[in-house]
Amino acid sequence: MSAGDLVTVLAEGTFEEQIVEVSAFLSRSQPEASRNDFITRFQQLAIDAEPASTSETATSSDPAKKAQAVSSLVSEISTIGEGSDRELEGVYNLIFTLVASTSQQSSLVPTLVSAIAKEGAVEKNNVRYRILSNLFNSLEATSALRLSVFNALLSLAAANDDLDYLTSSLTALPQWLAQWDVSESDKASCLEAVAKALESAEKESGQTSKAYQFLLLHLRYISTLPDNASSKEAAERTVAAALRLPKLYEFEELLHIKAVLDLKSSSTAVFDLLKIFVGGSTADFNSFVSSNPNELTRLKLDQDELLHKIRLLDLADLCALSVSADVAYSAIAKTLQISEDEVEVWVIDVIRAGLVSGKLSQVNDAFRVYKSTHRQFGKEQWQQLEQRLVQWQKSIASIVESIAATRGGKLPEGVVGEAVSA
Repeated sequence: MSAGDLVTVLAEGTFEEQIVEVSAFLSRSQPEASRNDFITRFQQLAIDAEPASTSETATSSDPAKKAQAVSSLVSEISTIGEGSDRELEGVYNLIFTLVASTSQQSSLVPTLVSAIAKEGAVEKNNVRYRILSNLFNSLEATSALRLSVFNALLSLAAANDDLDYLTSSLTALPQWLAQWDVSESDKASCLEAVAKALESAEKESGQTSKAYQFLLLHLRYISTLPDNASSKEAAERTVAAALRLPKLYEFEELLHIKAVLDLKSSSTAVFDLLKIFVGGSTADFNSFVSSNPNELTRLKLDQDELLHKIRLLDLADLCALSVSADVAYSAIAKTLQISEDEVEVWVIDVIRAGLVSGKLSQVNDAFRVYKSTHRQFGKEQWQQLEQRLVQWQKSIASIVESIAATRGGKLPEGVVGEAVSA
């Protein structure tokens, strides 16, 4: 589907010719003996609605009869129909034009969507996607009908494991939701449906990063709605999805979402678990598991995977206190609640996770930290940064004085200050 403006579908021929073409296509589902009668019936409806012009009279049309002819034609459509992909796409473009020309989109588009998206031969899925996309693009950018077409495409693609077809559409979805003239609850339901579809599909490959982004988007959205009954369930599902992601280590943003903060009173255990991964320790996690033995199972979380993640975060926090310095193996073992023999394996893991960089020293039984990631950056982290800057300032002053001494004497006091401030 296009993320751009309205796409107009053009059709050639008179109203009668268009009706006859569509009815001829639909007649294929009729018994062979009655096909001509089927076509003739709709041809007559078209003639009654718009009589052919003569040399003496101009063409006149009856909008009500034209609308009735198109409505009757659409009522005969129950499946996508028979024909080549190219033929099907062309016929449906013509049908969309007829529906739009008679201003009956709100009543007839749902019927068309249902017929096109109806389960059928797998080999026709690609043309189904194209036809629904054409319909979507033929509707006004603000049309509420776009939501129903999108939902049909989503369901069809999800059922056939073809969500990749919607990659560009999912990127444009937040913008579309802002344009569509639909209720806030419908917008929230759409985001939730996308998240669930992605979550189900991505579990097959062990990845749920796209699903998590839509869970997060959905949660933020419903947090803006008053008294949303599903916010607790959505918040729990989003927190669990975040903890489940193997490469996600930053969770502080979740604490800025109202629905998550509400868990503090409505779902204390889930909120406490999140707080542990935002700023707690391995010891805190083990204590949580002991106090809430069934909570991880309820949330469909793996205890060993979470223990591995909290240890990596713990190690990153420890290293963040000693940037440009050594961290003893014994300190790492104590923090992670492991033996010193396992320390090097964990240091390698935290480096691979991108949380820390540094160099192991087996001679000194220490890890030299070059840089480390912070889980959160609050008052404590700002104070640590200030202390580090003051230390660097003193070190630079000492270096300047040493350089001056090698040149036969100290530099003037003002020069040292200028060098440090520079």
